[in-house]
Amino acid sequence: MNATKTMVTVFSLAALSLLTACKPAPVPAEDVRLVRTITVGATPTTTANTYAGEVRARTESALAFRVGGKIVSRAVNVGDTVKAGQVLARLDATDLKLGDQAAVAQVAAAQAQFKVTKGDLERVRGLKQKGFASQGELDRFDAQHEAAKSQLQSALVQAEQVKNQTGYGVLSADADGVVMAVLAEAGQVVASGQPVVQIARSGAIEVAAAIPEDRVNTVREGMAVQVALWTASGKTYPGTVRELSSAADPLTRTYALRVAVPNAPPEMRLRMTASVVIPLEGLPDLIHIPAASMVTQGGKAGVWVAQAGVVKFRAVEFAGVQGNEVLATAGLVAGDVVVTAGAAFLSEGQKVRQLSAPVKPAQTAPAAAG
Repeated sequence: MNATKTMVTVFSLAALSLLTACKPAPVPAEDVRLVRTITVGATPTTTANTYAGEVRARTESALAFRVGGKIVSRAVNVGDTVKAGQVLARLDATDLKLGDQAAVAQVAAAQAQFKVTKGDLERVRGLKQKGFASQGELDRFDAQHEAAKSQLQSALVQAEQVKNQTGYGVLSADADGVVMAVLAEAGQVVASGQPVVQIARSGAIEVAAAIPEDRVNTVREGMAVQVALWTASGKTYPGTVRELSSAADPLTRTYALRVAVPNAPPEMRLRMTASVVIPLEGLPDLIHIPAASMVTQGGKAGVWVAQAGVVKFRAVEFAGVQGNEVLATAGLVAGDVVVTAGAAFLSEGQKVRQLSAPVKPAQTAPAAAG
């Protein structure tokens, strides 16, 4: 009985093994990555250089007293709008008035001396006609009169100068504008010519920027540029290069640039942060690649190029960036298919399929004969 059971078990195992051998072998899954691609071609290049700047008035003046003294009052604050002739600040006029009085006294003394010498000259001239005075005496009195006349003229000029200096104790705006800075306060003693108030004159609005010396040759006076404001994202305003310095700043080694903005919009206010966009001219047609396409292999920058469903790395030389695109100068030719999405997960020889391509049905291996 036991022998019979053993034989049945052996035959069952043999039959199970035979059935198992008749099943088809499993097919390994093929590693195919989904990617997006574009077919590249040379297109016109319209890139530009952008420089930081500041909105400024075309004319800004640092006003100062023409005489020294102590400031007794300041009539304006930063941001105030002023008119031509409006009083900005005053000096203590005590010493100026004393000088004016002294000048007036000197004029009076000179006039008295002139009157005396004139009378003496006329008297001696009459005596000379009667023969009671010599020609030498007449010449001496005539010289005294001329000296007194010159002293009187000098005193009058000095008195006028002192009078003007008395008026210089009042600092007034020389044109309409806006107060940009106050550089001295009441109670402070200032020297002649020391800036007290800075005024931005009303009128033309410009943007001041600085150009590095390696790019100054790309800019010329009169060229059209674009101006953008940090407060108005996405908007640009037409401008024209009005002035480009002929000498570099000794500290920054940059060239001062002034861009005129005709019909400046109301939102363009003085001292706002701005940028000047200067287009680069004469560039050749280049191949534009999305920045996401760039990868690095073996220390070289490049892209994955798809050929017959397989990707290969292609080293590329780049000229710069335009928006979200990289400008390729060498390494690619028109018609190459470049991977734009999924490039970071690929390797040399990797099989790929475009994301938009239809999925082919999987093929099943034929069953082995049982």
